[in-house]
Amino acid sequence: MCDTALATENFTSTKKRIFAKNSNREPNEAHSILHIPRMQHPSNSKLNTTYIEIPQVETTHEVFLCKPFHIWGAEMGVNEFGVAIGNEAVFTNLPMKRNNSGLSGMDLIRLALERAKSAVQALYIITELLEEFGQDANGGFKNINFFYHNSFLIADRTDGYLLETADTFWVAKKVTNFTAISNGLTIESDYDLSSKFLEDRIQKRLSQTSDNFSFKKSFSDWFYTKLSYGEERRASFSSFAVQKKLSKGKFESADMIEILKSHPEFEDTDFEPSKSSMKSICLHATGITTPNQTNGSLVVEWDTSDNSQQPLQILFTGTSTPCLSIFKPFWFGTKNFIENRSLLPMETYDECLWWLHEAIARRATHDYTSVHSILSPAIKPVQADVFRSIHELKNSSQKEEIQWKFLKEHVNILKQTGDELKKEKIGLPKWEKPIFNVYWKKQNSNLDFPVESI
Repeated sequence: MCDTALATENFTSTKKRIFAKNSNREPNEAHSILHIPRMQHPSNSKLNTTYIEIPQVETTHEVFLCKPFHIWGAEMGVNEFGVAIGNEAVFTNLPMKRNNSGLSGMDLIRLALERAKSAVQALYIITELLEEFGQDANGGFKNINFFYHNSFLIADRTDGYLLETADTFWVAKKVTNFTAISNGLTIESDYDLSSKFLEDRIQKRLSQTSDNFSFKKSFSDWFYTKLSYGEERRASFSSFAVQKKLSKGKFESADMIEILKSHPEFEDTDFEPSKSSMKSICLHATGITTPNQTNGSLVVEWDTSDNSQQPLQILFTGTSTPCLSIFKPFWFGTKNFIENRSLLPMETYDECLWWLHEAIARRATHDYTSVHSILSPAIKPVQADVFRSIHELKNSSQKEEIQWKFLKEHVNILKQTGDELKKEKIGLPKWEKPIFNVYWKKQNSNLDFPVESI
C-alpha cells in the first residue's frame, strides 16, 4: 500500500513542481536504488520483464529507479528527460487469472521511464502495453497471491496525469494543482482521456448509460479498498499539504518530505509503532492488520522558471521508515551510483544502506522514542546540509562528490547509532507486547541480523 502526490507550480507558488511517493511493501522486501545509463539494444531483441518476455526498443533512457530487490520493474523512478512515475495498487471487481501472464504495475513504470521523453508519452506507453499484455501479475514478495490492478501518477516539468486502470480499461485526467493518490480508484466521469470506446464496451455489463457512467463506481472492489484505508491516507496527505501551504504561503520539497515522514493518527510525541495502522503515511508494520511498512521514499522537484538552469532535483531515502531517514540527492550524468553495491541490498542482512538502517528501524519498533531521540539529532543537520548543498550547487563536477558525501555520512551515522543502541541495549522487545513481538521475531528469522536480541 502506497501514497503518491504531485504539487504543481499552481499549488506551490514557488515556480517549482514537486512529486513524491512512499512505497509500502512487506517488511523484509529490501529496496534497491538502481541507476541505469542510456543503452542501445540490438534490433528485434527481446526483454525479460518480471514474468513475461516482450519486444525491446532500440534505445532505453538513463533512469534512477527505486525497486524491490527481487523484481525487474520499479515502484517509482525518474528518467533523464525529467519524467517521474509512481504507482498504487487498486482493487477492482474484475477477475484476474492469477497465472502471471502479464505486466505488473512496476514493470509498466520501468518500461515507461526507459522509453518516454514526456509525461504524456509515458501515459500512452503504459496504456498501449496494458492493452496489449494486460496486468495479470503477482505484485507481492512472500505473499504470492497479491494480485491487483494499478493507478499511476505521471509527471514532468510541465505536465502531469493521473491514470487509473481496471484490467485493460483505463481513464486519465490532467493534474493542474495538487493531487494525492492511495490505494483506490478516484476518477468518476471527470476524465480527460480513456481507453477506446470505454463506455460502449462495458455498458451492457454495467447497465449504465453514458450520462451516469463512473469509472470508480463501476470498477471499485469496496471491501479491499476499504481495508487498505487509502481514502484516509489520501485525505490526510491533501489536508497536510493545504495546511502547510496556508501557513506560509508556499509549499516546498521540505514540506513534502515532512508529510512523507508523518503518522497522521498520532500526535508527534505520542507515536507508537506497535499501535500504528494503515492510516499512517509513514507506514510501520504491526502484523495482520498492517502487514506492510514504507520501504523506500522519493521526492522529485522541477524548476519551471523560463530560464532555469537548475538541474532536476532527485531525493531518495534508500531506506525504510522515512521518519528515521535522510532524503539524499541524486543527479543524472553521474557514474558513481551505477551498480553501486551499497544501494543494492539482497534478501538477508549485509552492511549496505538499506539493511544498516533496517537494523535500527527494527529496534525502533520496540522503543521508538529512545531510538528517535538518539538518531534525530544526527540526521537533522545532514538533511539541512542536503538542501543547502543543492541550493549552492555551482557546476556539474560537484555532483559526484556531493552524492558520495551524503551516502557516506548516512552510512556512518547508521553504524555509529547501531553501535550505541547495541551497547546501551536500547530497542529490545517488551514483555507486555507478546503478539507484536512474535510477529517481528518471525520477520527477523533467517535474516542474520548482527544484533541477537532482535
